[in-house]
Amino acid sequence: GPCGLAQLHAFEQARLDGVDVGEVVCFEKQSDWGGLWNYTWRTGVDSHGDPVHGSMYRYLWSNGPKECLEFADYSFDEHFGGPI
Repeated sequence: GPCGLAQLHAFEQARLDGVDVGEVVCFEKQSDWGGLWNYTWRTGVDSHGDPVHGSMYRYLWSNGPKECLEFADYSFDEHFGGPI
């Protein structure tokens, strides 16, 4: 998911800055990267028999309480022009 991608980016940036990061191996359970933010309309089982479920849906913008996710100086109301 986004946390893993952010960490990979941080490792790469450190490597470019001259830090000896060592070998980094990234694993992804799904057939595509993105974790729970990987939107798919497919459900059921994949070609390996693993369950496929969509944690996302088409117009999902936020998956947590706005009070925890919005910035103190820039609210969702300001951004969207009303509550979401």
